Amino acid sequence: MPFTSHLYPSNVVTLHTSLQAVAVRIHIHSLVTVCCVYLPPNDVVPQVDLNHLVSQLPAPFILLGDFNGHSPLWGHDVTNSRGRQIEQFISDHCLCLLNNDEKTYFHAPTRTFHSLDLAICSPTLLPMLNFEVANDLHNSDHFPLLVSHVNGAGTRFRPPLIIFIAQTGINSRG
Repeated sequence: MPFTSHLYPSNVVTLHTSLQAVAVRIHIHSLVTVCCVYLPPNDVVPQVDLNHLVSQLPAPFILLGDFNGHSPLWGHDVTNSRGRQIEQFISDHCLCLLNNDEKTYFHAPTRTFHSLDLAICSPTLLPMLNFEVANDLHNSDHFPLLVSHVNGAGTRFRPPLIIFIAQTGINSRG
């Protein structure tokens, strides 16, 4: 079950999926659905499963997760089959990728950095959100993704800040 701060009203969104996913509706400035998903690197994920997941998310939504895909769209030199699948998913549903060129994952054996964790949102949220990658691994191999609300003047409104740490769920903090 996801954890959210008691400072921000939230409700769990029940998902009917075989994917490893959890979702909540959080009242930030309005209701926003936040869904976290993990796609294991060696699993074959049918496109229909991703389509079914997004069809269950009340709009607008933010989809955060360890997608284990590679694509130049989020900072890789090459595209793998999972990367092509996620590119198609984003295109098919007219979604927006928040990621920039910041790396989200540290592979300790090779001492290399990659972008496996993605932040995807409904188009209506794109102008209102700021995306960052934290610089502390917090004893993980994934850097937290920081998605914050931008106020009308273009400056970040810090509280609430939604933090995603791969495979551990979500937190909302002020």
